[in-house]
Amino acid sequence: MMQNNFENNAETDSDGGAATQGRYFDLVYIFSADPQYAQDVANALSVYNHEVLGFSDLDELRSAILVRAPAALVLDVDSDSGKVVKESMALRVITSFPVIYISSNDQFEDRLLAVREGAEGYFIKPIDPQALSVRIDEKIAQNTVRSYRILVVDDDEFFLSFFDAVLSSAGMHVKALMDPTQILDAIKTFKPELILTDLYMPLCSGIEMAKVIRQNNHYLDIPIVFLSSETEMQKQLGALETGADEFLTKPIDPEKLISSISIRAERYRNLRKKI
Repeated sequence: MMQNNFENNAETDSDGGAATQGRYFDLVYIFSADPQYAQDVANALSVYNHEVLGFSDLDELRSAILVRAPAALVLDVDSDSGKVVKESMALRVITSFPVIYISSNDQFEDRLLAVREGAEGYFIKPIDPQALSVRIDEKIAQNTVRSYRILVVDDDEFFLSFFDAVLSSAGMHVKALMDPTQILDAIKTFKPELILTDLYMPLCSGIEMAKVIRQNNHYLDIPIVFLSSETEMQKQLGALETGADEFLTKPIDPEKLISSISIRAERYRNLRKKI
């Protein structure tokens, strides 16, 4: 693994003083089967204020993503290992960072395949580092905009940790709550854009909690999504009658969970902008 780390604590201005304290640089991973090429691209991107890690080993890249997901991945697809990585990225479930391809191939078919695989950009070698940096910044910014605040309520620690991990890996800000009786304080301090809650909890059921939330006129429009292993349609409909927006059944596919939460949180955010 090759590394360029630019997490400086401060920058200096033209007079030699500290201009920016604790500036944060977005983490970008570079993968190429050619170690020298990965290093060259990493060096070029580091000039544009990115924290850059370069990889030429597939297993190292996979491990790094599991430990710390990047804000973006730049992927050289002109090798067998590069093709393996892009196939893996196309099938990923809980990571949402943008992937940008670089290649020597400039055929329509290659570009169309990149679109179908979900690539957020396609750059031809030799790349323009500045243009690549601009695209990376654009895509990171789009992901950041969708960093919804999600309040998850579940008395089961396993499910709470699971939902936290899935939604956090998709770029969302998650607050986990095991005690539903603390819901009003959590709403005040966290200001969630969606509440994801279990239906059956001993201290206070999800239905009871939803009714308490809806008693406050300020919270009438916060989306509430129920999660439960309950499959009886009548009980699901009864839960929705409390003012909840959706009923999801456990176990749930992570991709479906992310999609459902994103759609409703985005709708709520857009409505709040109009008020």
